[in-house]
Amino acid sequence: MLSKQSTMSKNIPKDKNYPKISKATSGYLENLFFEKSDLNAGYFCNDCIYFIDGNDCAIVRRDGPDVNDKESGIIAPYGICTLWFPDENKAY
Repeated sequence: MLSKQSTMSKNIPKDKNYPKISKATSGYLENLFFEKSDLNAGYFCNDCIYFIDGNDCAIVRRDGPDVNDKESGIIAPYGICTLWFPDENKAY
């Protein structure tokens, strides 16, 4: 039987245009010190159920400033935010 989290992550279509919140509202930030880190061990966007390969997110806009007032134009795999939820479908 699937856990609630596993079922939930399989039901989030990432090809839809949902209303998204700003980076600042989500608490998003990028720390370049983690750019070359093992992104499979930690609370990075790369391991979040909302992360979309190609530097995007299902619920956070990629434009606009983050909490540090920096603009990158992407949702980085090494980014983090307060909405992070583990993607248990990734096997590492």
